[in-house]
Amino acid sequence: MWFKNLSLMRLPADFTLAAEPFESALAEHPLRSPGPLEMETRGFLTPFTREEAALSHGSQDALLFCLGQESRMLPSSVLRDAVDARIQEHEAKTGRKPGKRLRNDFREAALGELLPRAFIKRSRVGAYWDGPSRLLVVDSSSDRNTEAVTTAVREAIGSFPARPLASEASLTLLLSEWLISGELPAGFELGDECELKDPSDQTSVVRCRHHDLTAEEIREHARTGKQVTQLGLIYDGRIGFVLDAKLKLRKLSFLDIVADKLDAQDGADPDQIIDAEFVLMSLELRRCLRASTRSCALSTSPIGAAP
Repeated sequence: MWFKNLSLMRLPADFTLAAEPFESALAEHPLRSPGPLEMETRGFLTPFTREEAALSHGSQDALLFCLGQESRMLPSSVLRDAVDARIQEHEAKTGRKPGKRLRNDFREAALGELLPRAFIKRSRVGAYWDGPSRLLVVDSSSDRNTEAVTTAVREAIGSFPARPLASEASLTLLLSEWLISGELPAGFELGDECELKDPSDQTSVVRCRHHDLTAEEIREHARTGKQVTQLGLIYDGRIGFVLDAKLKLRKLSFLDIVADKLDAQDGADPDQIIDAEFVLMSLELRRCLRASTRSCALSTSPIGAAP
């Protein structure tokens, strides 16, 4: 249940999410398999290993849930070959090339024939609502996945005014300042990864991994004009991550000092382990995200506001 990449959405101060009504709302929108002519479906599924388990799980003022998706795997090349075969058959019979409307008819006919036979792939995106911070935390760096989660929750509960976070100042300039000076907000230290780009030439990129970020050759890139777009950070010696210019936390890792707390769970029921991991993860991230948002002077962006 350890999340790997975080996208964050802020909810208003007066927004609340109660466990029982939320569970009931999700139960009305479960994941189902796509019909014969459907490409994909989305719905909620349990975050636990047992299919019959609850669709959400609350602990320490946090609510865990998962959005699932089932997609029919139909390669574009297979569809194209099927359409081409129909076009060739038409030309052989009539001696004429089909027009646009007829080509569309051929495509629809090919889809109707191929879709019911296509394999179905299931995927999921984990997320949780953190009450004290009023944050929706999505386990994905993809804007598309984050929007899918917020849209699905909104459809389930009726109103979900989530807005993306934004920094009051340029985050690239702030990250660059941290790298150059080596002076970070209290509780943070530099990790071993960063990315710098030339603002006048986005193809000019310097990427460092497993590198000492206090080295002069790294800082010199920032001093001479390249801006930090991703910066590896460690919070309180407990959580490592890469913060990017879009306020996403990538490559999240819980360090040994956190993982050691779960040693006693060895051999436990898988669902008990998921519960223990979620409790520990959500509490640790609550502290980290509170410090991160304060350090980056975050505000709520009016862009992309949800109704």
